[in-house]
Amino acid sequence: MSIKFIRNENELVVEKNKIVFDHNIRYVIDINNILIVLLEIPNNISYLNNVFGINKDGEIKWRIQSVSDVFPLKNQLPFENLMVNGNDVFVSDFYGRRFLLDPTNGEILSSDVVR
Repeated sequence: MSIKFIRNENELVVEKNKIVFDHNIRYVIDINNILIVLLEIPNNISYLNNVFGINKDGEIKWRIQSVSDVFPLKNQLPFENLMVNGNDVFVSDFYGRRFLLDPTNGEILSSDVVR
């Protein structure tokens, strides 16, 4: 069963609970009763780890793990894209670095580069 939500700019309403994010929402996908939210970060703003997991009650359950906790990156950037392939959830940045995400807890599981 999918989670019903209303999205408007930087606000997400789930089960009458309103979450107001620091930036506008770019994408919301529902996978296994978790809403994965990717925020749209303006170019002149330094804001990393811009992916959140929201449960069916409208509570933020996690914020994505910092890439630097898992991989030694010199220039970490905000995520730009959110993709689903079967049960796999991926996020990628401007440089095409793609990260496999565990949708249950926000941990980063692996990395590769897409072209």
